[in-house]
Amino acid sequence: MIWRRAVMVLLALCTLSCMRPAPELQLPHAGHLDPALWEGFRTRFITDGRVIDVDNGGITHSEGQGYGMLLAVAADDRHSFDALFAWTKQTLARPDGLFAWRFGPCQQAAGDCVTDSNNASDGDLLIAWALLRAADRWGAEPYRQEAAGIAQALAAHQVVRRHGRLVLLPGVHGFDATEPGGVVTVNPSYWVFPALDQLALAFAEGPWRQLAESGRNLLAEARFGAAKLAPDWLDISAGGLAPSARFEPRYGYNAVRVPLHLAWSVHSDPSLLAPYLRWWAEFGERPPPAWMDLVDGRVAEYAWSTGMAAVSQVARARVTHNVPPAATLPVPAADDGYYAWSLLLLSHLALAEMRQ
Repeated sequence: MIWRRAVMVLLALCTLSCMRPAPELQLPHAGHLDPALWEGFRTRFITDGRVIDVDNGGITHSEGQGYGMLLAVAADDRHSFDALFAWTKQTLARPDGLFAWRFGPCQQAAGDCVTDSNNASDGDLLIAWALLRAADRWGAEPYRQEAAGIAQALAAHQVVRRHGRLVLLPGVHGFDATEPGGVVTVNPSYWVFPALDQLALAFAEGPWRQLAESGRNLLAEARFGAAKLAPDWLDISAGGLAPSARFEPRYGYNAVRVPLHLAWSVHSDPSLLAPYLRWWAEFGERPPPAWMDLVDGRVAEYAWSTGMAAVSQVARARVTHNVPPAATLPVPAADDGYYAWSLLLLSHLALAEMRQ
């Protein structure tokens, strides 16, 4: 395919030049989302201010609330945004300023409840980012104040220096070393680089710029398997980096967001996207598998989703500087659930902002 040859040539040319630090760039305005896409997402997955993850037993999580709020801003749907944030604050807010990550069917009683009060730092970060975008779009400073509180809580509880690196812990409990110098587990996809760009601009005194730079450095090293891809979960120790021993050593449903986040950032480094483009290109006209084991090379027996396919177009657009028309992106499949829809709509949003 022509695009495959063009990508390979461009990646070869940028091997040296793309390693230079990115200049300071102005953030794009929050993009606009096709009303039909937003209506499809809203009617399928949002009920009474809750984003329902139909792929996972109908639970609601902080990630989904953050995605829903981001998409509501992009659709200029303030009513839905306010309903989503009100439910999130009322139901998931923790005393430390972060959010419980999971709400769903109770085991001990009828109805729904918070079923895991630990937080997920990607959800917290997404919610803060959505609030900043809402403040800008609708000129509402209270949203910015809410974002500031979340950012302060994240900086206080989740951003730590371990093994010489500034890292984002995935949650308050369960991921930091249990003894000095021990193993720390992180999720590379929790570095939501466009969100960190926005927090660095809004709260310059915080650790956000340094955290983003540390994340890019981490991804330059965290390349495993024949394809040299980032894993869903990563262990950091005195001995270096390795796919986490606590999880399947896969590039899969978490790590697929890594190229999206890298490409969406104004400080994107095309050299960090190169392994993903090369791996996707190996499959030619065939859709790549949904995941790959980074230790033994096994791959899923089923293909990636429409959302994953859309992510690949965002990454390719960033490297080639050729942003495709929205009409060329995949359309939701009949059986696509919350996550595939989320990746697809986020990809639409990222590409809309690249066109500015």
